[in-house]
Amino acid sequence: MKRYLMSTGALVLFVAMVILFLIYGIKRDSKLPQSFNSISVSDAMSADEGNYTKALEPREFIFPEDHGSHDGFKIEWWYFTGNLSDENGNRFGYQFTIFRNALSSDSVSKQSSMSTNQLYLAHFALTDVSNGKFYYADKYSRGAANLAGASYLPLKIHVEDWTISANEEYNGDYLMPEFKIKADAGDFAIEFDVVPLKSIVKHGVNGLSAKSNTPGNASYYYSYTRMDTRGQIKVGEKKYSVSGNSWMDREWSTSALDSAQVGWDWFSLQLDNEHEIMFFMLRNRDGTFNFGKGTMIYPDGKHEYISPNDINIRASKHWTNEEGHKYPSGWTMKSDKYNFDLQIATQVADQELKLIIRYYEGSVSIDGTHKGQKVKGYGYAELTGYTN
Repeated sequence: MKRYLMSTGALVLFVAMVILFLIYGIKRDSKLPQSFNSISVSDAMSADEGNYTKALEPREFIFPEDHGSHDGFKIEWWYFTGNLSDENGNRFGYQFTIFRNALSSDSVSKQSSMSTNQLYLAHFALTDVSNGKFYYADKYSRGAANLAGASYLPLKIHVEDWTISANEEYNGDYLMPEFKIKADAGDFAIEFDVVPLKSIVKHGVNGLSAKSNTPGNASYYYSYTRMDTRGQIKVGEKKYSVSGNSWMDREWSTSALDSAQVGWDWFSLQLDNEHEIMFFMLRNRDGTFNFGKGTMIYPDGKHEYISPNDINIRASKHWTNEEGHKYPSGWTMKSDKYNFDLQIATQVADQELKLIIRYYEGSVSIDGTHKGQKVKGYGYAELTGYTN
């Protein structure tokens, strides 16, 4: 949730959910009947931006403070995805994202423990690749009375008992916290230790990531692009000890989609030669793409900006949901400048989260070549606006 894009796109998804929570009183089990008419991405993003802080220019990132919340901005998220396996070859993908949304830009008097203008929402999804199954759930709560919140000393971001945390001392390194993720949705659950293997990547211009040519239509955006991940997955009564790699995105902003934009395609790719690629494209109502950019990350953690002129992405396969809406489910991604030719495919066809606004957050596999050598890998694709 992974996002108009702010990475992960979470902005549109979350604002839409907030609107419907407030208007319709959607309950915590928010898997919707097929007859429900979801709000569109573009409609969700038409709300007044008020007096919230905007991402207008590059800033100095300060840690550990920037691991916590930035309540002056309208929207923020802590986003994890990963691809894992057990010793028997069973493969899984997961998404765990906590969103914060400010319901107003006005200050709130702390006259009671329930006083807040912050709403928190968590999305949790698990792809059981070996069995072709996809599970998802969500939780939401007010950012008050310890029901939900985000702190940096100690690091704890949570919605009730779904948590992202680290020890208070960060093991002596605020830039490389050892995260713990825990979420239990009843039918499926995860509990992971997630440790960065590379330093923080600041996307865009020193962390200022533009989403269009409109000033202020941007986010502050950094990532951990390769993280050692170990722990437990539970599916039904079965438990699996797993390991693999995760990706974390951190973004905060107040921006909105341009009037012509309806959604985006976003990719986080981890190759087995220790390179990573982030790339996103914003999509117009007529299906064309009008804005895109990305980041190439090298084995030593150094990284550089990817221009949309340096990369070519084409959908090679599609999947159609039960309502007849078509999502891309396979892609070719090529770059002469970076000398790669990749084929990307979803690991399970149906990885659509059927929530208040429908979107696709799917584990993908990668095959191809990089600098003349064969490569493989795994990653995630986030697709929004295809059911408008």
